[in-house]
Amino acid sequence: MILAGDIGGTKTLLALFDSKLTELEKRSFPSRDYNGLEAIISEFLGDKKCGISSSCFGVAGPVTNGRSSITNLTWTMTEEGLAEFLDCEKVALINDLEANGYGIPALPETSFHTLQEGEKVKGNAALISAGTGLGECALVWSRNHHVPVASEGGHASFSPSNEEEIELLRYMWRTLPHVSWERLVSGSMGFENIYNFFKDTGRAEADPQLEADAAQRGYGAAVTQGMENNSTIACETMRLFVRLYGSEAGNLALKVVSTGGLYIGGGIAPKILKWMQEGEFLKAFVAKGRFQGMLEKMPVKVILESETALLGAARLAQMRL
Repeated sequence: MILAGDIGGTKTLLALFDSKLTELEKRSFPSRDYNGLEAIISEFLGDKKCGISSSCFGVAGPVTNGRSSITNLTWTMTEEGLAEFLDCEKVALINDLEANGYGIPALPETSFHTLQEGEKVKGNAALISAGTGLGECALVWSRNHHVPVASEGGHASFSPSNEEEIELLRYMWRTLPHVSWERLVSGSMGFENIYNFFKDTGRAEADPQLEADAAQRGYGAAVTQGMENNSTIACETMRLFVRLYGSEAGNLALKVVSTGGLYIGGGIAPKILKWMQEGEFLKAFVAKGRFQGMLEKMPVKVILESETALLGAARLAQMRL
């Protein structure tokens, strides 16, 4: 059997597959309710732990020498420790965006929504994924396939591109010595920071109902609901969030020279697809001066399949059998 996992700051998804990648069993766990991955594996596998032949886990954080700490959790994992725990020699820890990269080729065309048709050619591609944090990955073209190369680009310094964004950066500097893209393009954290920017600077009136909703469900869900209720500050927050997402996606596409396309992963994009299609995302994506023409030719697709990273981890574990 193959054990695969998608380990995130919010939830951990584990699944068992056979050698042909037929899914046998799957379960989701709230990550913060556990003190480590081993506790979740024990609960998931029970007495089946000794039957694992190969395993791979995509984790939301950097992996160095087989060791990883989840960026938004206190967990630390090692391939050596997990191999001993599972009594399995073939254990791999990879970045969760790298796992997504391995999963993309296995997805049917129905798992994508096209934002920009572009002109797909053989070459590098890129993957950006806003969820609990902001993940970025290069998909380097090698012979006849893409090789995922993990990065921590989401933690690079936020770079404003107009007066409003300059003011946003100044606002964030009030409390943070370093403002990364993840502080603004991510789930509850990003939406909350942008919402507070509009509220605290007097650019829009506070929405008490939205704030009460955010206390229960987080700012991402609350802002999305506020949009449906025609809340002005929710609309402004979503507008700026989408624009920043597009701007950083364009930055990544330029750095990778992703003529093979840009993929948008994570849990947020499918939920706000309605607003990502309205133009702000692509307008910011292509607004790169002399290289606007190149970006206008790049295919841009939203990944609709929420378990791409799990599938990618299972595929890599299968390769190692």
